[in-house]
Parts: sequence; C-alpha cells; structure tokens
Amino acid sequence: MSPLVLLALLLSPADEAPYGKGMTEANKERLVLDDMHDVSGWNNGSPVETKLSRSDRARGGKYSLLFANVVDHTKGEKNYPIGWPRTNKSLVKAKLTDWSAYDFFECWIYVDTSRPSLPAVPMGLGFSHPGHRRRSSLQLRELKKDQWVHVVMPTGKLDDPKHVESLQFNISESDYKHGDRVDFYISGLELTRFAEPAVNQLDLQRRVVYAHQPWIVAGYSLVGRKGMDRVKAELAIGQGDMAAAKTAIPAARQGEIELRLTRPLAPGLYWAQLGLRDPAGKLIDRKRTDFRVIPGPF
Repeated sequence: MSPLVLLALLLSPADEAPYGKGMTEANKERLVLDDMHDVSGWNNGSPVETKLSRSDRARGGKYSLLFANVVDHTKGEKNYPIGWPRTNKSLVKAKLTDWSAYDFFECWIYVDTSRPSLPAVPMGLGFSHPGHRRRSSLQLRELKKDQWVHVVMPTGKLDDPKHVESLQFNISESDYKHGDRVDFYISGLELTRFAEPAVNQLDLQRRVVYAHQPWIVAGYSLVGRKGMDRVKAELAIGQGDMAAAKTAIPAARQGEIELRLTRPLAPGLYWAQLGLRDPAGKLIDRKRTDFRVIPGPF
C-alpha cells in the first residue's frame, strides 16, 4: 500500500455533507435601495438623448427604471458632442450610504436595442464617495440583448463601501453608432448579505504543481454576518471520496491558508476543498476546485 493511500485511510471521508445554508437565497438578507415605484429621484444627465420613466417590465420587483437612449453624435454637450448619456441617484437623503455591512450590490438589467448585438461594453456603473472626484466604477460587459442579466458586485470592490453617496448608470456614445436606440430596464437594486457563514471563493495559488512540492496554498473569501469568530477554515486535498491531507486555521473573511505536505503526492488529478467547521467540528459549508500534480523536472 502506498504512503498516500495509507494516509488517506487515516483521515475523514471528504464527502461529508455540510449542514449550513451556504450561499443560497435561504441564507440571504436584503436591503432594497430602490423599488422603482417612484423614479422621480433619478436625475437625467443627458435630456437631449435620454428619457427616463417607470416600466412594468421588471425582475426582482414590480417595476424598473427605463433608461431609454437614442444615440446622437451631434447634440451632446457643447465640447463633447459624442458624450456619455447617464442617469444617477443620490443615496444621502434616504440614508443608504453605508454599504459596509453588506456583501454584494445586486440588480437586474434587460436591454432592448435596434442594434443586432451590443458593443463590448454596453454600459458602465459608477459610485461616488466623499471627496473631490472620488469614484468607483464597473464595466457591465455581461449585459445581453433581449435578456435579463443579474449584476452582482462585491461591495469590497468599492473604494469606500462605508460612504457611497450616489450611483450612476451610463453609456459611452463612442461605443455606439449615431442613431442607435438602446433601452435599459434597471430593476431590483439592493444590497445583500449572508446570515450564516459560507464559502464565497476558493482560489489555489497554482493549479498545476510538481509532485515534490511540499505545500498547497489557497486564497479564500468568506461571507456571513453571524458567528464567523467561532468558525475554522479547513483546507483539504484528496482523490475520490477520501482526503489525503488537511489543515485548519481560525477563519477570516478573506485570507490565505497553507497546507504543508509530509509526503510527496503521486502524479494525477486531485481536488482541493475549503470547508468551514463550527466549534463542535461539524461541517457548515464547503467549496471545491481541482488541481493536477505532475512529475518534477528533476
């Protein structure tokens, strides 16, 4: 029997079922930013090319904001006729500026256009913070023609998630042809977070490692509003139904975990799993990814 097989038999099975809710809707808490029942609070930054209205075409709620544009390369701002049609809303009056307690900003967007297809960057999304021209921005490359697309952005990507004064949707007319009609239905604007601890992301430092490499390193991020200080993060590797090696550390919302190997791994395909365990050692949630071990160069 090889040392690797012997070690695997001494460890717990890797197919243990987690009892937590994970990153499911049942574990999610929401804060609605705008239900679009009244869209008068949205500012039209390009009235020559843009019309704003409430629409019954919606996802994640009853209504949406219709951000309707007819691209005009001649009638934009005086110094920039090919400009940036945009609409924005202040969050200050409604006291919705502190996003630091939430994991994600989410919304749904549907695009109806006269074009046969959308450009590479159909729309941009911006967030303003206190201070001179402090902004965070996101390119919504994932949008599709004639489809509802779920936009999900980690709040950790914001320059200042504790102070978000306004948000803005915009397009660059240089990405469109003169006369193009492009209508965006924006619905379901909300902040979300997960109540119980769950694994959000698992990334191995290397997905192809040499057999003699003495460690496996993984970066991870976790979510969960309750009980994170009592949870341990466990990195395990293995093949089939059995773990070959594992280690555990106190969980952090974002961090790195290193698994030191006492024996070389035989070449082949392996899985790596980041699991969360409660104080009693029971598995709350997990996420897996694969990696390959190859013979060393020497």
